[in-house]
Amino acid sequence: MNFDNPLDPVYKAFAVANDCFRVVTRTIQNQHEELIRRTQFTGATPEDANIALEDAAKQAADLAILALFATFERFVIEHLQTANRLLATGYPQQYANRLAEKFETEVEYWRFGEILNLFKGEVDADLIGQVKQIKQYRDWIAHQNPCKSIPTQVAPETVFDVLTRMIEQIRQTHTPPVKEEAVDAVALA
Repeated sequence: MNFDNPLDPVYKAFAVANDCFRVVTRTIQNQHEELIRRTQFTGATPEDANIALEDAAKQAADLAILALFATFERFVIEHLQTANRLLATGYPQQYANRLAEKFETEVEYWRFGEILNLFKGEVDADLIGQVKQIKQYRDWIAHQNPCKSIPTQVAPETVFDVLTRMIEQIRQTHTPPVKEEAVDAVALA
């Protein structure tokens, strides 16, 4: 399936940041002092520099997970709002229009787990479960409540893969056929 993945720009930025961390690590290991002049690494021991880089890489990974999930949430909500507009053409017209307007404005405030449950039966249930686990970890990253235990940690690469598969399944099962495809399907039947 060929489509624009809304997660691509976020993941590509994370990949570039990871490459930058690797370049800086090599620069410090090879003691290229002219390249680290006027940075916090000037005069730092290699151990201190590595610790700082590892901490920064972990923070970048956590931020990537936050951004990937926020982008995914926006995709799902906008997808539902678009699907809702199709419902607005229903009967009785005034009721359908009011229902569609209410849905479109209030879907923003629903619990995201409940939104994901709307896709059960059409999207792989295990995949929905994985997305919910990612959301738990994303929530922990965002709030870091010390009273709650850290949920299963997940890497940005895994988050990108799981959310991309979810987007693909949503698009596959929820995108209405193009009129030409619909005409062909009727002709075949």
